[in-house]
Amino acid sequence: MTTYTVPKKMHILKQKFSQSIGLPFKELLPEVVISEIISELKIKYRCRLFDPIVTLWAFFSQVLDVDKSCHNAVSRIISYLVGEGVELPSTDTSAYCQARIRLPELLLQKVFYKVAIGLEKVSEEYLWCDDP
Repeated sequence: MTTYTVPKKMHILKQKFSQSIGLPFKELLPEVVISEIISELKIKYRCRLFDPIVTLWAFFSQVLDVDKSCHNAVSRIISYLVGEGVELPSTDTSAYCQARIRLPELLLQKVFYKVAIGLEKVSEEYLWCDDP
């Protein structure tokens, strides 16, 4: 059995995210979870390509990616949209950067809190480094 240290496991996880195509957080942080928090906070936004949900998915991917550029984040969004069959936007990064700036800090705090609460309920087989 191969054992890994926490830094090694983090490196492996980060590598998997950076090699993924599109927006991997779509699978890990479902739209319904983000939508509930947006409703709870009474956040109003226009129905645009870079809504808070897509912007959050792209931003989280951008943070974990080796290439942290906005251009790379927009490329991930375009890759995601190809799979969704939606009209593709320009590769210009200004709309994404503006959408990211508009993300309320309280939204990020609530999302992190919701994820943390969910992690507390994970069964023992999924615990990090098999620690209870």
